[in-house]
Amino acid sequence: MIKSRGAKGTASVTFTVDPSVGAQTAAVCGDWNEWSAGTDVMRRDAAGGFSVTVDLQAGRIYRFRYLLDGERWDNDWAADAYVPNRFGGDDSVVDLTALAETVPAAAKKAPAKKETAKKPAPAKKPTPVQTTKKAAAPAAKPARKTAK
Repeated sequence: MIKSRGAKGTASVTFTVDPSVGAQTAAVCGDWNEWSAGTDVMRRDAAGGFSVTVDLQAGRIYRFRYLLDGERWDNDWAADAYVPNRFGGDDSVVDLTALAETVPAAAKKAPAKKETAKKPAPAKKPTPVQTTKKAAAPAAKPARKTAK
């Protein structure tokens, strides 16, 4: 199975079946196609294997299996995981959460802010040091004349 990022939030997944399964026909059935055997029919290649590429919604996890010759179910042994199904077997899993498109925070547009006239900053209250002027030296008193 080969996964790649597609356009507009999709992922292209190429499902393959090895020739060693000895099938004459193959289809990939899964969550995305309601397990339909006629939706994603695989094409036979020159070596006798099968493949089909399906565009799926990125950011999700899908269950799937291969239906061989219209009657035999097989898993993808290169699947991302396997989960039990209600029939007593396992379904293959393709995990597309890593291919979800994420928009970097800096690239997101913030709503436009209305331009407002800037008000002048309020005058700062002067600190006591700034308001205290250096006290003038007291006026020199005339020296007293002392009697001798």
